[in-house]
Amino acid sequence: MARKGTDVPLARSVLWDADGVLQHARVGWFERLTAIGGEGFADAVFEAELAPLRGERPFRDAVAEVLQGRTLSVDADDVLSLWDDIDVDGAAFELIAQVRAAGTPCYLATNQQDHRVRFMRETLGYDEHFDGVFYSSELGAMKPTPAYFEIVLDKLGIDAAATVFIDDSAANIETASTLGIRAFRHDPAAGVAGLRRILGEAGVRT
Repeated sequence: MARKGTDVPLARSVLWDADGVLQHARVGWFERLTAIGGEGFADAVFEAELAPLRGERPFRDAVAEVLQGRTLSVDADDVLSLWDDIDVDGAAFELIAQVRAAGTPCYLATNQQDHRVRFMRETLGYDEHFDGVFYSSELGAMKPTPAYFEIVLDKLGIDAAATVFIDDSAANIETASTLGIRAFRHDPAAGVAGLRRILGEAGVRT
């Protein structure tokens, strides 16, 4: 169904990514992570994070394993605390509130392991700003696999063509698009102005 007087289909839901869209790592984040374990440490942690992102094991256990394997006398919690080192874009959340007030449900669609989920949910209050949340570790699948989006669409019970998805990852956008979701890539540097442009292009009321 299109809006009257336009060829743009009516959006019945908007899926929002978090990192790079609604929140951003603070300056020097990667350098602080690297400083903990030296060259190659960050890549080792990112690799170890994949299973927790799919909900297959706690992130703390995965980090502890990396530290033990590199014989580093660092507490895993010191590493995990860096995943809390983010700035939330308040203007983006004001925009989400406007979209919801105009009648379009908004959902969080993000790859997060258990530690970050707790922080986003309990400290940042993410869940309160959405009509529903889809954290990868709770779904058992992560972007950019088709399974992630298929689970979300099934839970929403809404046609892909009526679903708008905003993400900063080209791989995530590509997969969503192949499933018929109306996916738009966001440039983090564009800020909330860029998000407004996307919503306008997608025909989402604000």
